[in-house]
Amino acid sequence: MTKPRPIHTLVPSLAVLGAAAGFASPADAQGQKPVCMDDEVRIVGVIIDADTETPLAGAYASVEASDWGSLTTDDGRFLLCGIGAGAHLVTVERLGYVTLESRIEANSSGEPVALPLRPDPVLLEGLEIVADRFERRRRAVATSVRAFDQEAIASSGYWSAADFVDRQAGVITTPCGISRCVYYRGQHVDPTVYLDEFRLIGGWSQLETIPTSMLYMVEIYRRGTHIRAYTHHFMKRAATVRLAPMVIWD
Repeated sequence: MTKPRPIHTLVPSLAVLGAAAGFASPADAQGQKPVCMDDEVRIVGVIIDADTETPLAGAYASVEASDWGSLTTDDGRFLLCGIGAGAHLVTVERLGYVTLESRIEANSSGEPVALPLRPDPVLLEGLEIVADRFERRRRAVATSVRAFDQEAIASSGYWSAADFVDRQAGVITTPCGISRCVYYRGQHVDPTVYLDEFRLIGGWSQLETIPTSMLYMVEIYRRGTHIRAYTHHFMKRAATVRLAPMVIWD
């Protein structure tokens, strides 16, 4: 397996995903939650479902005019550091919910602000229909399949899709030229990788460039020799048109 990268709460905004080379507030690979500097102003929030008041993992909180944001952890919390004093317009997004904008005062106390997200019933219904269709496709394939949803991906803390697959999904990889191969049945196999139903020519190397913050779902077929990843953007479109996923032949 590859060596895990440090976990980070701060991730680049959707406009610059994949372009940033470094992150702030690192934590160790066992899932510790990062903290701001003692005297640093911050915004701490807890994202909850407006109807059930349960925490929402995998929501994306960002600050206006900033390249950085934060994914909520499994307890619904996010942390924004290095944003400067004063009031900031915080935008919170999660697939299946109405986007929320709220002006919040940054401070050094760390007192969390509860932010309720209102469900989008039409989109949630579409997501349920599409999720059921993906599940039926997985059951129809005559091989082992593991699927991970956005909560599992977001709470893992790994930056790239490759790190998540390698460490969280239990796929065994080995060096293979300038990239990595999957060890499967005594052989080193160059994995087939798809993003949003399109095959990635670069395979595993391409998977290393995809931030987990972009992903809604990952499917692992045949112990990692066939990998399919899906972005939030794709799943939103899929839910809107009630997409029927493509048949898997290989």
